[in-house]
Amino acid sequence: MKIAVLIARVLLGLVFVVFGLNFFFQFLHMAQPPMSDKAQAFSGGLFGSGYFFQYMKVIEITSGLFLIINRYTALFVLLLLPISLNIFLFHAILAPAGLPIGLAVIVLEVFLLFAYRKYYASIFTATPTV
Repeated sequence: MKIAVLIARVLLGLVFVVFGLNFFFQFLHMAQPPMSDKAQAFSGGLFGSGYFFQYMKVIEITSGLFLIINRYTALFVLLLLPISLNIFLFHAILAPAGLPIGLAVIVLEVFLLFAYRKYYASIFTATPTV
């Protein structure tokens, strides 16, 4: 199990670091797959905000680096959950051409959430005490 967690953690970290850095430096020249009108409208709205993608990519790069170096891993896996879920849902619903990468990201994310589940137990305390 330790080896599987190590592989999943490093793979997920690399995905977010590489694609996060690619947003800023564009060193991977990839052709954009065809997107539906709804997918273009969604992406256009996020880009049009002027800050959202930059903010998200900084979180991705930071989280990915912490996953790779194995520090505060449970926190950063949890921080990447909404991003991973949105990547998956965007490709599953709006742009199916990218579904394989979306599926890989969500599978790695869920696996790591399961692997680090003991660190999340206190979050689900119904009535916390001070």
